[in-house]
Amino acid sequence: MLFVAAGVAVVLLGTAAVIAGVSRVDRAGSPGDAPSGSATPSATGDDPAPASPGAPPAGLDLKDNRDSVTLRWKYPAGSEGPVIVSGGRRGQSPTPFADLPAGTESFIVYSLDRRLDYCFTVAVAWSTDTVARSDEICTERR
Repeated sequence: MLFVAAGVAVVLLGTAAVIAGVSRVDRAGSPGDAPSGSATPSATGDDPAPASPGAPPAGLDLKDNRDSVTLRWKYPAGSEGPVIVSGGRRGQSPTPFADLPAGTESFIVYSLDRRLDYCFTVAVAWSTDTVARSDEICTERR
């Protein structure tokens, strides 16, 4: 029984280490004003041709609702890795703040200051060594 409990503990610690490593992708500073949000997994019936291994999410689009922002993108076909959403105030380094399930193609960022501009990127972790990030997209509030 002791060996089973030790084995479960090792698996849980390993999983936590992988998640922590992925969440540190592109981390350049402290979280600061970490936005909150919600995700919606994609539910497409058609299977597009696989993307090149290491391809970033395509077509990142932003809808600014002033106190929230809706982000949408196209998850790369053939990837099975999680999605990492990063962002922050314009002019600051993006900080990862959401780890989403594989296949997710949208996310709503809540609790934003209506007077400030924010910039976001979306990345897919193809493997522990390959993380592909979209181009940055920003609000234009001023």
